Amino acid sequence: MRKISGFVLLLASLMLSCQPNKVYERYNKFNNYTWSRFDKVRFDIPIEQAGMEADIIFMVRHITQYPYDNLPVNFILTTPSGEERIMEKEIRIKDENGDFTGSGAGDLWDVEEKLWPGFYFTEPGKYTIEVENIFPRTGIPGLIDIGIRVVKR
Repeated sequence: MRKISGFVLLLASLMLSCQPNKVYERYNKFNNYTWSRFDKVRFDIPIEQAGMEADIIFMVRHITQYPYDNLPVNFILTTPSGEERIMEKEIRIKDENGDFTGSGAGDLWDVEEKLWPGFYFTEPGKYTIEVENIFPRTGIPGLIDIGIRVVKR
């Protein structure tokens, strides 16, 4: 038993050490694999030092039964001083042939999209990203979770 737990601990530490530039990563899980039309998802990103340049990446995890070609969303990034940047974006889930665009394992698929490549964090404090589902239906089925990752350049 000690050998197994030691192996798991070693494996976990190796996985964490492989991403030394990752500043932030959080996911929001959806109940019943459905993102309700009016549920905004909020990510609070603590930045300790000004002057950091990083990529801000949006992540989507879905199941094979996701019925649409894309995922239309609004992003609202708010800086600690209150400045807002708003972006409307359609995340491609399937290509023109109907094949999923992300990486898959069984019935699970992961899609990543750089929202703000090389974003310059000009001040320390809490940066907030709100993500809003703008699909014209009451809920989007087939979504496990969405997330935000910040990776230092």
